Amino acid sequence: MASILALAACSANNDPVPEPVPEPVPDEQMTPAETPTPAPKSTATAPIAPVVDLHVDTITMMINEGVPWTSPKLEASLPALQEAGVNVVVQAAWIERGAEDPRGMALGKVRRIRAMVEQSHGAAAIVTGPEQLERVIAEGRIAVILAIEGGTALTDGEATVRELHALGVRMIGLTWSESSPYADSSAEPRPGDAGGLTDEGKAMVALCNDLGILLDVSHMSDRATADVLALSRAPVLASHSNAQAVRDVPRNLNDELLAGIAARGGLVGAMFHGPFVAGSEEVTREHAVAMVLALEKRVGADYVGIGTDFDGIIAAPEGLASARDLPSLYDDLRAAGLSSEALAAIRGGSFVRFWKAADSARTRP
Repeated sequence: MASILALAACSANNDPVPEPVPEPVPDEQMTPAETPTPAPKSTATAPIAPVVDLHVDTITMMINEGVPWTSPKLEASLPALQEAGVNVVVQAAWIERGAEDPRGMALGKVRRIRAMVEQSHGAAAIVTGPEQLERVIAEGRIAVILAIEGGTALTDGEATVRELHALGVRMIGLTWSESSPYADSSAEPRPGDAGGLTDEGKAMVALCNDLGILLDVSHMSDRATADVLALSRAPVLASHSNAQAVRDVPRNLNDELLAGIAARGGLVGAMFHGPFVAGSEEVTREHAVAMVLALEKRVGADYVGIGTDFDGIIAAPEGLASARDLPSLYDDLRAAGLSSEALAAIRGGSFVRFWKAADSARTRP
């Protein structure tokens, strides 16, 4: 979720959750999905290029609005992703502030995402590793990666992480806009020695490395981000963060942290919540282009991606109202002088490179 100001609008259903199982569990309370456009059968001889969105909050919007993945109310609906050519999307299970049962909320949303994908009738598939991702892309389907946004969900520590891992979760952010028992947030950094990763947070970094869970530092305080970079043996990503030098707000990353993420093989996803893109009253796609180019200038295209934060109740720039506008963003980046190779990396190649590097650092059974 992009903005702490949107808290009141982001309440989510917190239904009781049965014990997790590794297969999708349809939720009778979800609005039945319309039949989506079938996944096209690939006839290309060359590999299909990855086009990645590193962060959307679509399941929360679906719950709040009571709509299926095909609904035009969604910024990152299944038809919008298909029309834009997005073939990899990180679906985040966002944990709202003060949730009575944050673990239950996380498990419930993960199950709903799994059911959402199951109801796509083959147009999408959940993936848990880079090789599987490339195979799903080659099949002409959308690869869905499951993520947790908010460490408050990890109420039972390692047991909860393993529970989520068994359901296919492969990305975790240890904070959202509220600090967690594991790390402090950029929205409420802890003073003095209390800031950064706690002892439990340091153990969580090691566990995620062992399990092959990607660590997402978006929303973390500067000190917590630096701690993760110092401790993680795998590259880490900021799935939806911008350059603080362009827009000076705590949610964005300073040049030192950007360089640190890139130096360790990580990835930064430019995001499109207007107040985090530019300080002007009317933020446009031109401002978003400038932010992407600023990140590319600082760390190089191989370490930059796109994490829109669509469906996260964001103030989207004019001309970037939904996933359907992403091709226009890519056209603008090309017109601004970005090379074909750099654009291919930012569109998705950088993420495939990153996930392979991170996966190689995990503990093998």
